[in-house]
Amino acid sequence: MKFTAVVCILILLKTSTAQVATCKDDRNGDTDWFFVYKPPNSLNSKIIKSAVVPAWTASAQAIDQAAGHSISTTMTNFIVDHMNIKVLAYSDDPPNLLPQNKKSKAKGILLVHSGADDEAAWFVHTVPKFLAHLGVYSWPAAETPNGHMFLCLSL
Repeated sequence: MKFTAVVCILILLKTSTAQVATCKDDRNGDTDWFFVYKPPNSLNSKIIKSAVVPAWTASAQAIDQAAGHSISTTMTNFIVDHMNIKVLAYSDDPPNLLPQNKKSKAKGILLVHSGADDEAAWFVHTVPKFLAHLGVYSWPAAETPNGHMFLCLSL
């Protein structure tokens, strides 16, 4: 298997009882799924999430803010070390490394809580160099001119 596969996949076995791995909305509430769209040349995004009648709404905070946004609240278990959360991350263009694959555009994170609830969240996105494991939440400014999509599914 290529070096790319080894570099692009992180498997960490850590544990925590603080939170479970689920998709979170802007107010840190659990949600079955959400889809966020960030239009080109804007840091403001729109979100649609699971509800009786799903509807598009403006995200509570700009996407470059580290709090109050569905992406940052969902990814807390990825950028902060939690002991019961297992992480599988993959990217063709990971943070802190050169792009590894010019044909595939696969970027995502699987968070699995190994506690009694056995919950998981699968987060898929289109942003190169986004979300370094155990780093801080940081929006790559070079991606602001581009449109991006984010999908999270609670499993």
